[in-house]
Amino acid sequence: MTVHRGHPVTDARHAALRSPLPDHERSLPVDTVWLRRRARQFARISQRPFHLVLDLQAYASVTGMPFYAHYAAQVYRGPEGARLAKPLMAVNLALVTTREEADRALAHETMHLVVPSYGHKQAAFDRAQLLLDEVGQLETAAWED
Repeated sequence: MTVHRGHPVTDARHAALRSPLPDHERSLPVDTVWLRRRARQFARISQRPFHLVLDLQAYASVTGMPFYAHYAAQVYRGPEGARLAKPLMAVNLALVTTREEADRALAHETMHLVVPSYGHKQAAFDRAQLLLDEVGQLETAAWED
């Protein structure tokens, strides 16, 4: 079953993001320990710290923004003129079930924190891929130590 998440061009750009995980790890299920560790890597690489939120009702309550069932993830930076020191990143574990999907969602939303003005342009997804590549290099360096 295909879940329609957004504009077809945005969906295609999101799907084209390549996870740096080895093939045998991409389809592994996402658990919260792994996801939190991976989120910290994205925050470190991007130099944009954020709070990872997995309780979508709490996220909607705090932000005042709906979190629709077809959303894989979403970031909230706070209202214009009163940005949060640490934005919130919500991940929908009902849709983000594999580590590859988690990598795509984390890269996509972290990209919005790094270059919010890019929206969903190709340049934004180029930045998201760069983040994925850098997280992959971080993982490789950890294994070499």
